[in-house]
Amino acid sequence: MKKGLLYTVIAAVLFVTLEPISKIISNDVTPYAITFWRFIIGAVVLLPLAVAKIKKDKLHIGWKDIGIMTALGILFICISMVALQIGVKKADSPSLIAIIFSSNSVFTIVLAVFILKEKLTKNKIIALCFGIAGVIACADFSGGTNLESVLLAVFAALTFSLYTVLSQKYMKRFGGVVQTSIIFLSGSIVLLIALLILGVDVMPSFEVKSWATLGYLGFLITGLGYSLYFKAIEKGGSIMGSLAFFIKPILTPFVTLVINGIAPDIMVFVAVACIVAASYFATYKKPKKTV
Repeated sequence: MKKGLLYTVIAAVLFVTLEPISKIISNDVTPYAITFWRFIIGAVVLLPLAVAKIKKDKLHIGWKDIGIMTALGILFICISMVALQIGVKKADSPSLIAIIFSSNSVFTIVLAVFILKEKLTKNKIIALCFGIAGVIACADFSGGTNLESVLLAVFAALTFSLYTVLSQKYMKRFGGVVQTSIIFLSGSIVLLIALLILGVDVMPSFEVKSWATLGYLGFLITGLGYSLYFKAIEKGGSIMGSLAFFIKPILTPFVTLVINGIAPDIMVFVAVACIVAASYFATYKKPKKTV
């Protein structure tokens, strides 16, 4: 359990730097290029772990499985993560995007009710209310780039939740690291093909800052971060995985202040409180009685 908690905390610290670090190069590298390089590097880091898991458990991956994981990769990387990066680029503060995206567990509740036929409990309804309040607290309804970025973050969170629910429905037998590495790889390849067809440049400028930032996003946040995330789940169960995304919104305003020099206002802390409460009620499970 101690190792699981350590893995969770390190993963959470890495995950919380995603939006603030991305913001640093958002004017130099397109959101599409950031997304492609982040996940292709992450796939390279995760693949050796996936291969070892496949060999150890003697898993058989058929073409139908590859097709499903490719479709999930398109939803996750080409749609959700691209929307997230565009939101970061347009946002006045990346902390707003990170906080809103952390509400994805709330959207997962709604989708799970319709797709997985899960029961809508009292706690889940409370989570929905807190989640909606958190998003509203982040939004600037006077218009401008902030509102646009908030809508992109909501769309990214919603599509990520759809990815999460569909993954639970169709991909249960391979385990997190195998499934994720293939999804990262296939989604990145599809994104690259689409960008080449559309004539979008995926090569960042040859500046140390750009490549160093992409390396951090790919190797540390996406590669190491997800590796530790799956290790945490192995050691402490799914609750440890949930804890990583529970910690993220709490740390986000302070990390954004350190990295981007953007001081949070009072509404950011209101949003954080709402999203944390939403995450708590969304993931809370009544402990089983012991005889």
